[in-house]
Amino acid sequence: SSPPPPRHCASLTHLDVSRCGALSDEGLAALARGCLKLHALGLEAYADISDKGLLALAAHCTSLSQLNLWVCAAVSDDGVCAIAAACRRLTSIDLRLCTKVSGVAVSALAEHCPNLTELYTERAGRIDDAAIVALAAGCPKLLLLDVGWCNVGDAALAALARHCHSLSTLSLAYCEAVTDDGMCTLAQGCASLCSLDLSGCSRLTETSLIEIAHGCPKLQSLDVGSCKSLVTDKALVVLAAKCSSLRSLNLRFCEQVTDAALAAVHDLCAHVQVRR
Repeated sequence: SSPPPPRHCASLTHLDVSRCGALSDEGLAALARGCLKLHALGLEAYADISDKGLLALAAHCTSLSQLNLWVCAAVSDDGVCAIAAACRRLTSIDLRLCTKVSGVAVSALAEHCPNLTELYTERAGRIDDAAIVALAAGCPKLLLLDVGWCNVGDAALAALARHCHSLSTLSLAYCEAVTDDGMCTLAQGCASLCSLDLSGCSRLTETSLIEIAHGCPKLQSLDVGSCKSLVTDKALVVLAAKCSSLRSLNLRFCEQVTDAALAAVHDLCAHVQVRR
């Protein structure tokens, strides 16, 4: 038989049980039945939570605005689509390492959750340009997007530039389809970017870095690790001159950068921490 719903926490709005041991679909369903006012729920790293549990959440907790499902590997598109359709106040959802979740779920979020501001899909299932194009159009309030290791490219960046002008944090780590064309379009359309991860974007050249320097003056954190064609002395100095608020610069495996260029960066950005 199913566990009874909680008796004493009917007004509970925020709960984080991430990595707290065993939690099953049955337990999650009992929680959902008893805590109808839940706004934020952390379920990080529960291998036994599946679509069944998410369906229960969708049925009872329609006020949910924040949901963390990082490493809930049994969850699939069906469960996330149910959440999207029922929880239209959703502002943040973390689907990192949910390998059964694809662009179908992202498109459902785009359709039903116009107030979404944060989406994490790093190393999720197959998420492509079409899903991010839909997301950008449906969720123009996006502030944070993590699509690291996803199959996205220039079309996705063009859509973000067109619709998501408030975007401040973007991870494109190892999105190897991204080229200078997409990155230059993004830099011209997303002037509010403060944090940008381009590590492993191997097709980018210094053209992108110079365009980022001119288009994103608020940049505070930049990761260009392993981008050997992107990072040149010339581009780095332009970046430092234009982005005076830069605080964190990751240059791992960018061996071509000279000490003279790094000295110039430190002169122009007094508070920057450079990682090599």
